[in-house]
Parts: sequence; structure tokens; C-alpha cells
Amino acid sequence: MKKPSDSAASSLLIGIAGGSAGGKTTLAKELIAAAGNDIAILELDRFYHSLGNTKDCHQANFDEPAALDFELLQTVLEQLRTHGTASVPKYDFATHNRIGYEPLKTAPLIIVEGILVLWNSNVRDLLDFRIYVDAPAELRYQRRMQRDMKERGRDAESIERQWNETVSPMHDKYVEPSREYADQLIDGTADLKNTAHELLIVWTNALHANDNATSSNES
Repeated sequence: MKKPSDSAASSLLIGIAGGSAGGKTTLAKELIAAAGNDIAILELDRFYHSLGNTKDCHQANFDEPAALDFELLQTVLEQLRTHGTASVPKYDFATHNRIGYEPLKTAPLIIVEGILVLWNSNVRDLLDFRIYVDAPAELRYQRRMQRDMKERGRDAESIERQWNETVSPMHDKYVEPSREYADQLIDGTADLKNTAHELLIVWTNALHANDNATSSNES
């Protein structure tokens, strides 16, 4: 964890990384349920590069760092902290293209969530807290199978093929090694509601300490 920066709009940038279907989104939802408007969520999935009309673009490797626009993510995070608002991309997974932008306002807690949030050093250096949500590979596979069949209408064969060809190899090559940069490892099989409340206590205390330090410097 780095010392929270002094900024005009007091906020903390928090990264939540970890393997696919490991529990990141569930944790983010529990944080929102507990903190409401005190949290702004920024999904890393928004920052995929557009693939245009590339043939077989649906077969692209979405699990490697090159698929993501980390430079734009860095700009967005800097704008949120400096100006209190930023334009964030909207990504259409049906066409694999960026279809516009929409405004995002800052909040006391800004959560950046995605498998490779801790991979890019420039983004990583902006984060005040770095979380890695961990779960066994077999459980993550089962969760992803259920999710993609139910929510994305995919068949089991295509899900298994993608897992074996890109998701699992890229996890081992890029995602798993990024856990070394985490300040805290979270058990993705645990009660994430309780985990969310525990994290919020830590982050709220850090916010108050930062505010007090800022007030002391200004007086």
C-alpha cells in the first residue's frame, strides 16, 4: 500500500484484481451494497481495444494485457483524482468495439476491478490499495462455465475451449504473477459480505487520516 495522495477531492483509488470468476465482481457488489454512493466502480472491461471488423474477432485473446488500453485507464484515473470527473469508454461485447463514452463522477472510494488491474505498473502506482481475490482454478472454471451459459448464452464446448486456449494460460502468465503487488489477498471462497465490511473499515479510516493530514497541512 502506498500513502494515499493529497488531492483536491479526497478519495482513494483501490484496485481489485484476480483470476476470472474468482470473486472480484461479487466483492465489488458487496462493497456497493454496504457503501452505496461512497463508491464509484470502474470496470477494466471498459478498456478493451476496439477490434473493428476484424475477421473472427470473437476468437481474440481478451485475457492478455495487449487487449487492454491501459494508457487510457491511467488518464481516466488521473482525471478522476484531479478533476473529480472523467469520460469513460463504453464497450460493446457483441461487436467488440468501443461505442462511445459516458461521464463518471468521483467518490470517496474509486474501485477499479478486473483481472489485470495490478499488471500495469503505471496504473498500479496510482492505486492507494491493491487487492487480489484468489480462488482455486477448478472452482473458477465451474463458476465461469455457469456464468457464461446462463448470462451470455454460450455453450459448454466454446467455454471450455476458451478456458483452455486463453483464460487459463494467460492467468498463469500474467494474472497470477500480479498478486505479488497486492497489499492484501482475499479468499474468493469466503463470505465476501463480511470481507467487504472489513475492507470498508480500513479504507474509511485511511480516508479520515488523509483528510486530517490535509487539514493539518493547510492550517
